[in-house]
Amino acid sequence: MALQLHRRITKVLQPLCTSSLRFEFAHCLSTNAEPYKGKLTKRVKKSRYITLTSSALTTVFAPMIAAKKFHLSSAWMAVATGAPISLTYLYTGVIYFTTRNYVTEMHMEGPDKIVATKLSLFCRPLKRVIDPKDIIIPVNVGVFESFEANGESFLVDENEIVDKDLFECVAGLRGRKNSLMSESGKPAE
Repeated sequence: MALQLHRRITKVLQPLCTSSLRFEFAHCLSTNAEPYKGKLTKRVKKSRYITLTSSALTTVFAPMIAAKKFHLSSAWMAVATGAPISLTYLYTGVIYFTTRNYVTEMHMEGPDKIVATKLSLFCRPLKRVIDPKDIIIPVNVGVFESFEANGESFLVDENEIVDKDLFECVAGLRGRKNSLMSESGKPAE
């Protein structure tokens, strides 16, 4: 079961880990105000639904199966059912932790407002309003982040952004707070 989960996680996250910043494509982007739609949104939702469902089912059925099949006392039954229950919640936590920064949709509302939509633990949309001036491109970009804004990390696939203005904002080409620069615009020491 752990190997299957590892394969699923790898399948979902592999396109994210292999993408790199591709600024050379900025010149061929459209200037239409088309929203960014994350291509892994369905996979992220499915993986979260699967882990949440398996956690709930294990919590409900593991004690019943252990009681009928093994005829254990309550102390031993708690030990026998605690392992599978804790593992399913561990898998749910891992899936949530690795996909919590993923942006499912993003668009610009005017020149100084970006609305990014992420998913909550139960796949409810969470909208975040970002000022392009607040976007920080870290010196060492993490595996599960593309940029930071207002103290929160965001993960997008730059190849899927077709709006030129949105791409420039997200890639840090406009209104950039460079983490290598000081406030005066000179390189930080």
